[in-house]
Amino acid sequence: MLHWRLEASRALGRAQECRDTVVCADEMLKNARPRPTSDGVTQIDTYGTGAMAGDGGGENTQGNGKQTRVQSLPAPLSRLVVEQAPFGLVLVDDAGRVRWANAGFRALLELDEEELMGRPVDGLIRYSGFLHDRHDEWVALEEGWEPARLAADPQDDGHLVLVSATPVEREQGDRLRLLSVIDPGESSAALEPGAWQRLPVRLPNVWLFEDRLEHALERADRTEGCVGLIMLRLDGHAALRETLGAAAFEALAGRVEQRLARTLRREDSLVKLRPGCWGVLIEPPLTPGGLQATVMRCLEAMEPPFRQETHPTLLTLSAGVAIYPEDGELPSQLLSSAETALERAGPSGHAFFDEALRHHLDAQLAFRQRLQDALLNPEAHFRLLYQPLIALDSGRCLGLEALLRWHHPTLGPLLPADFLPVVNELGEQVRLDRWVIATVIAQHAAWQAEGSPLAELDVAVNVDDDLLDQAVFDRRPLDLFLRQQGLERGWLSLELGQQGLIEHAASQTHLLRRLERLGVGLVANDIGAAPLDLPRLSTLPISRIKLNPRMIDSLERGGVLEALLRCFQALGVEVVLIGIETLAQLEAARALGVSLGQGNLLGTPQAPADLAGWWEARPTTA
Repeated sequence: MLHWRLEASRALGRAQECRDTVVCADEMLKNARPRPTSDGVTQIDTYGTGAMAGDGGGENTQGNGKQTRVQSLPAPLSRLVVEQAPFGLVLVDDAGRVRWANAGFRALLELDEEELMGRPVDGLIRYSGFLHDRHDEWVALEEGWEPARLAADPQDDGHLVLVSATPVEREQGDRLRLLSVIDPGESSAALEPGAWQRLPVRLPNVWLFEDRLEHALERADRTEGCVGLIMLRLDGHAALRETLGAAAFEALAGRVEQRLARTLRREDSLVKLRPGCWGVLIEPPLTPGGLQATVMRCLEAMEPPFRQETHPTLLTLSAGVAIYPEDGELPSQLLSSAETALERAGPSGHAFFDEALRHHLDAQLAFRQRLQDALLNPEAHFRLLYQPLIALDSGRCLGLEALLRWHHPTLGPLLPADFLPVVNELGEQVRLDRWVIATVIAQHAAWQAEGSPLAELDVAVNVDDDLLDQAVFDRRPLDLFLRQQGLERGWLSLELGQQGLIEHAASQTHLLRRLERLGVGLVANDIGAAPLDLPRLSTLPISRIKLNPRMIDSLERGGVLEALLRCFQALGVEVVLIGIETLAQLEAARALGVSLGQGNLLGTPQAPADLAGWWEARPTTA
């Protein structure tokens, strides 16, 4: 890549020399007017400066600096000048078809004149995937050099070249464009001092972006990860450019780019690809949902008006997203997919190349938004059910577990596994857990006020281990929060995962002791879901453990489970087997000596109003 950039700089320097020599090729050919002569040879009428016209022997302006038509430059000499130019020149009509090409361009493609005439130039020159629609293509090419691939066969990769365009006005009023094509690999010009300064600022950025994309895909292959590519386009940028002028438009686009840079992560790559269009490379770790969130942040960054000299300006972006490897395995394919998605996005919108993924993410986004609304007013959207905890030897109900349900407006009641992962992503788990605890304490107080026997039962609440961290949420220690809720001693237990308990044990030793003095029991939940760290678990002030439902599959084998139960009995820790759904599971649990059980066979989760009726009608034995 560095070698190619050095060669490109040399080639640009050589091209500048050639343009200076051949009547500043760009200036001369900008006003070239091909016309047939009587001898059947195309003559190119040119305009030059006064001094140049004088050299031609015809009319001149004697150095007055005005452009004058060179009348005396004959057709053979005009043709010789452009044919011998040390780079490719090709004249293209409004339909994008080749009207004429010099020997340099024909040599690059190894085609003769008959094979080139009338061919679509898009089939010969491909602009690295960045110049999708034709209007932007010409704007970018007329502003400077663009990297491209040149090949006679569209199926071939071809080789890298630099291309620029010069508009040519004809007497008939139609418009042609003269493309200049340089192959840096064929340039032998020395790298002169200051040659780097002649490289357009944007051009190395485009090369760097392509290089980063290629390396990102290689890293993703090694790690079996994904890479996200976002194409961002300023809506109505062509009209803005025409209204504001090129300089003011570029200044405004620079401010847009600054906002985008502040929105993205430091490790994300943001590159201007063409006027009013940017590319963003997102490397792992990433998820489709996270990628959509990044796109939404970029679009939202445009909401504040941009202050101009005369009045504020409101701008919007469109975004197209492609994901490697699903939407393309090569950089060119991924770029093409992102541009295709961009065209589908519409103003101020975004689209994924995979439309099914977009619909899925839209559904996820709607789900998150509804959940956020519910978390702002939990009393109206969440409710608690209570499932009995049964002594397997006597069938007596010894306690309850509070279970959370979210009543989704369209999906109905949802289990915690359906929405708690999203609550965690939103950073609202501790807030929700505290609401659950406060609601349970209020319900227990209501049972006491009614004189209900349910007030005599222990109640367990399953909470996230972050609840023990005093640095989260409002920085109130958990024991202070419980005292402020009017908690009475001896009936509340908090269930936490064993790994979370172990991780917080060292840093929260004093908090665990204060909870113990407050009469709050600790339950290690989900034993069996992960490797058991029995030595460290035995050092914690836990009064009960709950076996994961997967342990039911081991009941018939019994050996390992029986040994585990003996260990906990020796530690004085009660064991609860949850997920008991059949009589066979119940009998197996009893045979192993499990003391407590929980499951739909023993008692389904119920609302407080229904629980009193269940209590009255419950059997005394199971």
